Amino acid sequence: MKVWEVARKPRVIVGPDTPATVVRALLRDNEEPIAVVVDNEKNMKFQGYVTWREVIQITSHYSNLRAKDVALDWPVAYKEDDLEEVVKRMEEEKVYAVPVLDSKDNPVVVGVVSIADIVRALMAAGYEPIAETVAEVMTTEKLEEYITTQEERVNRVWSDLVYHGKLGKVVVRSKEEPIPVGIISLREFVETGRWFFHRESERGLKTVARVRTIMLRGAPVATPETPIQYAAKIMAENDFPILPVIDEETGKLVGVLTIYDVVRAYLEGAKPGRAKPVKKAALPIEVKPEERVTYATAETVLQQVLVAKPQVEALIGLSAADIARPELPAVTVNDTVEHARRMMLRYRTNYLLVVDEKGEIVGVVSKWSMLRAIGLKGPIWKRRVHDRYFIDYVMDTEIPRVKADDSIEQVALKMTEAKAEVAIVVDDEGRPVGFITKDDLVDAYAKLQAGRAKVENVMTPGRIGIVHPHHSLYHAVKKMQTFYLDALTVYDGSKIIGVVSANRLPFVAYEDAVTGIKSRRLVWVRKLVRGAAKKGRYVKVTPLLVMDATVPLRDVYVKTSDDVVKAIELMREYNVDGIPVVDEEGRVAGVVTKTDIVRELARTARLRIERGETVKIEKKEKPEAKPKAQ
Repeated sequence: MKVWEVARKPRVIVGPDTPATVVRALLRDNEEPIAVVVDNEKNMKFQGYVTWREVIQITSHYSNLRAKDVALDWPVAYKEDDLEEVVKRMEEEKVYAVPVLDSKDNPVVVGVVSIADIVRALMAAGYEPIAETVAEVMTTEKLEEYITTQEERVNRVWSDLVYHGKLGKVVVRSKEEPIPVGIISLREFVETGRWFFHRESERGLKTVARVRTIMLRGAPVATPETPIQYAAKIMAENDFPILPVIDEETGKLVGVLTIYDVVRAYLEGAKPGRAKPVKKAALPIEVKPEERVTYATAETVLQQVLVAKPQVEALIGLSAADIARPELPAVTVNDTVEHARRMMLRYRTNYLLVVDEKGEIVGVVSKWSMLRAIGLKGPIWKRRVHDRYFIDYVMDTEIPRVKADDSIEQVALKMTEAKAEVAIVVDDEGRPVGFITKDDLVDAYAKLQAGRAKVENVMTPGRIGIVHPHHSLYHAVKKMQTFYLDALTVYDGSKIIGVVSANRLPFVAYEDAVTGIKSRRLVWVRKLVRGAAKKGRYVKVTPLLVMDATVPLRDVYVKTSDDVVKAIELMREYNVDGIPVVDEEGRVAGVVTKTDIVRELARTARLRIERGETVKIEKKEKPEAKPKAQ
């Protein structure tokens, strides 16, 4: 296999004089591990490249360094190189991603490739790993170098990642009890500045943060018997550079699976002297730390229900053409997010099309995409009032396209796999003839599917859908993104307070016209001198909490045994994306959301596809639809 077969277009392209802090921001915002440095975007002449490791060497908000000052010029890949040769080169130099050049004589950037890209390409091409289980390739030598604790100082981990070429470390409960509770990698350092321990404009050092401040909690783990295919899929889909390997009985760490180990399993096979254990057909199991956060793939998210039931095989009988709306309000790619928010309020819509200067559809903005992009690329409460973000910063460009005769179950499957809120209905020539939103699918379910399923058959399992009113708002938003939920139940331990709903969050008043960004002030009174009266005050400013964005719902809930249609009716009545759920004994069980209902439709399509049955409906003609530009 040649490199050009797995290379992709670079998402971050910068010039030599681009400030290094800007490069860091671009890598963070685009969730990209590499930025290519070129003369200009027309000739794409290679000048170097910058990866996560280079940008985290800037340990402050301020720096005079430019891209050319931190850029690497080796290793690189050429499009005709053999894949095995490039992987060996990257492993030797300890880099996660490299640029792909046309040739040595013509150093023009034609793409980029990361180790995760290589794994995804091998899986997509149907390659079977030579080594079958994690035990055959996992890293066990010098395991202590891959371990850290939650109380470890961030600068020590930073030093190992920057100067010793480590891709990441496993965070364990303690060195004496090495039970994994998460991971910390280059990516976690890039995504936040909470760890910065020096500012160029200041003298001295800040208090050095602890690992718990920025670690990724609850990353999946594997056991030695876990099949490589499953571990590879988890790592490639989530860009995890390492995966803890535990003993299934004790839960203690016995090894680390690196992304390089996974590639070796596909290209070379087992490491010398490794025995092949009995392979178990199971996904990597999950760490369950105090703050339980796990990651679900597109495959497993379809199977997430509280109580399983036989899957419905019959289609509703509606096609995409039957429920498609002919138009949606639109904004241009050069409009600001503030303008999009006003448009949503004006037209009472959760969705906007995004068009370019030629009127071509280039993306979709939904309330959820606004929340995900603005809220998670930096906590919402830290946004400055004067920051202006344009549509291209928040829009979703991966929009599923469906045919008019596709069943709505097939539409739901495509939207679920893409985690999209809108699908475009196209004719045989690829022209848009309509648009289908998540709300359209939910409405169709409510009209025709009474009695199909109970709430317990569609809701996300466990307490995943519950947050406490005193949790930070950032925690709630992160949880919603992780589990692909559009609402959470707010529960204080004794009663249901309400819900946090994706369709209402972008319009929460995070700012005040007089005081600016809202926050909470906690005041402590203390003694200035031992034995004296309490006079001194210590004021702490905290971020917004879940209670600040809760939609209050008093005595509004559904039971696990209720019909799903009842939940939909309550969602409409209270204009929320989810309703709290209680079990038959009155205990809070979680939340049922619109996304859960879309997943229920998608499961039918997946079942029929697996059986080789058709999921098409007789085609109906509809006139060409156009976005209603404003």
